[in-house]
Amino acid sequence: MARTPIAAAVAISWVWLWTAPAAGGTVTVEGQAPGPTPFLAVLELAVDDPGALRSVEVVIEPKPGSAARPIGARYTRSYLEARGYLDPQTGSLALPVFGLYAGFDNSVALKATFRGSRASRVTVEVPTPAWDDPSGVYANPTVVQPRAPADRLSYDYVLLKGYVEGLSPVIVDTDGEVRWVGTAGASSQPAILFENGIYVGDGTRLVRMELDGTSRDLADYADLGVVQFHHNFDPGKRGILVQVDTADAIESVILEVDASGDVLETWDMNEIVGSAMQAGGDDPSGFVKEGVDWFHSNAVAYDPSDDTLLVSSRESFVIAIDYDTGTIRWILGDPAKSWYQYPSLRRFALELGSDTLPPIGQHALSVAGRELLLFDNGSNSQNHTPAGESRDYSAARRYRIDPRRGRATETWTYVAEPPIYSPFCSSIYRDRRKDYLLDYSLAGPFLSTDVVGLTRRGAVAFHYSYPILDGCSIAWNAIPIHLEKLVFRDPPPTPAASAARAPRTARPGR
Repeated sequence: MARTPIAAAVAISWVWLWTAPAAGGTVTVEGQAPGPTPFLAVLELAVDDPGALRSVEVVIEPKPGSAARPIGARYTRSYLEARGYLDPQTGSLALPVFGLYAGFDNSVALKATFRGSRASRVTVEVPTPAWDDPSGVYANPTVVQPRAPADRLSYDYVLLKGYVEGLSPVIVDTDGEVRWVGTAGASSQPAILFENGIYVGDGTRLVRMELDGTSRDLADYADLGVVQFHHNFDPGKRGILVQVDTADAIESVILEVDASGDVLETWDMNEIVGSAMQAGGDDPSGFVKEGVDWFHSNAVAYDPSDDTLLVSSRESFVIAIDYDTGTIRWILGDPAKSWYQYPSLRRFALELGSDTLPPIGQHALSVAGRELLLFDNGSNSQNHTPAGESRDYSAARRYRIDPRRGRATETWTYVAEPPIYSPFCSSIYRDRRKDYLLDYSLAGPFLSTDVVGLTRRGAVAFHYSYPILDGCSIAWNAIPIHLEKLVFRDPPPTPAASAARAPRTARPGR
């Protein structure tokens, strides 16, 4: 089902500031209309030679004093026609603009490119109304440390994965300004920017939102036994790794779906871990507990270096499994926890290198330069005995994994000064092997949600703090994204048409 948010009726206003005509190819502004949120608008343009149009570029100029680079997008002619924005006969063009500042007179620069390297440029002022933040939180963070205009970071925008008031997700810039909010009315824990669209879960349905504010349901997994989505959407080998609850399994089933929502692969950690324990001579019933949140998956990362999935079990460990077979490759975790008492699992345990601590209650796995990066919460198991160690602080850690030698060595650690303890949720990601983004979802603990930018050298670039409303709901996870040079070539994917594959199970004796 396609969804098109309806904007409130307001008078159309526009300001034409400047245009540089090009012989045989010009674009002029005839008006503008508001989008479904103050962060969106539609510019009504006239193209005098539509047959020669190749693309249109849009740049949102930053506010004075802003450190964030401008949001920019280039729309190809084929995309504009496929979306129904461009009438190739009349030259009428309804151009979507996203990432506007709310309550501000935005300066928007347009460049239309035509055949023969001709170009027409127009600068438009787009006034927007103030945003009535239904959460009362996102629009007014406490600025612990602002980002200085001279500070250089590899990223400028942050996807806050929250589930408040149907806003999922919220995009802010590194100045702390809200620049986009979800328009599908979903309060979704998982969210991801994938192939120029925002994916969220709504019940058993996978929903894709376009940055222009339109949205549609791509797939409904209820017929596959899915009850709901939970935790994260992560980039996979061929699509998106999604975590689901089913009628038979709590937080222990992973799907990989493509951009249309078609299921490519399925991994059931109940089967994978249970089969390995049986093959190793152990009774899994005391560990793989039916009807209990025994695993609690909260993140999955694909490692292309050895074709493995790295799965975070908050309750026990990080476990690596073969992408194709589901065979366990290795386990990294606290040996004081229950899992280590089983020889069938202990045989996969990585030895810890010197000055290396195991992760405890970790979240937000990713592969950063062939190393494992994660947020080490420091909170022990909730559903196993022994529960393992606990710490009174949280840390970001990178590990070098040597599967051949069976060893994990900690290569980088960040602990805030003074230390911050966030026992649940939270995240750490590295942007393109450069700078980091930390999210202490329950800092204090349970006092605030703190989003912190960190340079590759470990210096704090910015720090914004939000009050907690309902547990981790403001930003249970946050990840850097790039909105500076998006290119829209192909229309959004069509809804899914296929069923799931059979779950992966480990091969006996492996």
